[in-house]
Amino acid sequence: MTRYSRLGARLCACYGLALALGLTSLSCGDPSGNLSDAATPADDAQGDDGAAPDAHPAPSVTILEPSDGDTVENPVTFRVAATGVSTVELLADDWPLGDPWDPTVTDTLTYSFTELGSARTIVLRGYDGPAIPGTEVATDTITITAVSGDIGTYLMSMWNTYYYLANEADHSGPDDTTLYDASCNPIAQVPASFSDSVCIEGSGILNDSTVINYASTCNCGRPCPYGSNPIICYVVLDPVQYPWGMGSASNPLEPLISWAVDNSVIAHGTLIYAEQWDGVTIPSIDGLGGFVHDGCFRADDIGGGIQGDHFDFYAGTHGMYLALEALFPTYSDFDIYVDPGKCAYLQ
Repeated sequence: MTRYSRLGARLCACYGLALALGLTSLSCGDPSGNLSDAATPADDAQGDDGAAPDAHPAPSVTILEPSDGDTVENPVTFRVAATGVSTVELLADDWPLGDPWDPTVTDTLTYSFTELGSARTIVLRGYDGPAIPGTEVATDTITITAVSGDIGTYLMSMWNTYYYLANEADHSGPDDTTLYDASCNPIAQVPASFSDSVCIEGSGILNDSTVINYASTCNCGRPCPYGSNPIICYVVLDPVQYPWGMGSASNPLEPLISWAVDNSVIAHGTLIYAEQWDGVTIPSIDGLGGFVHDGCFRADDIGGGIQGDHFDFYAGTHGMYLALEALFPTYSDFDIYVDPGKCAYLQ
């Protein structure tokens, strides 16, 4: 039967049905050959765009939460997405975090890590059947660090100042001032303003990348412009071990982590949690920052003017100091906790 004879047969049947039902009108198609808008079996086999639906989507698995690089509180809840797989499985450093499961039943798994503070490689695997003997057909990988939610024991409210690594490159003027070591041997000729700055900050970097640090008071050199105007001598540091200067126990200083404190209030090496800093976005400046702070710090240093409820936050650079000052000006108050479990990764 030709296309037109098939169309005629459909029209005749349709009008016959209309007469039998006593209807004055019934949409039976367009005599021009265009059928009505009613769906045909061919229509049902196509998607909205006219293409046949994909009955077998490509296998894909994704870890939606946490995000790659996150530091998250323990226990950790993972949320996943999966298509084209029968079962999924989560592993941390190749250790299964539970039995494989059907992702159409639930998209989450919560796991409590026993070892905290170190980076873990998390792998989501998708299988075309049960994990055993199914075949792995899709994977996704992230790295996270699980930490305790314990913020420690409340100590007191404390107020802040900032310090940083003095940089000779930030100072102009003639090199008319000599910096000396503890034996009064010359280290370098620098501008007087840099001598004043490194004396106040305690650590500095010269134009030739030499890192120097407070060694002791002495009888040679330019008096410092504060207090009783002490004369400070310096020690040259290993720039690999101490790229940002040295703390009070020959420990490296770490920008945005190290604090100078009164050791009669907070012992050296104590981990500290400052509630107001938790969740603060640290701007990206001078190669530092560019992350959300978790409020974790460490007592790494002391200072002559640091007493009682006063702490000195190590900013790293003058530029970062200015940025932090805009976030929390000097003399801001903070709620301070000590020995926080969530900061154990800094030990």
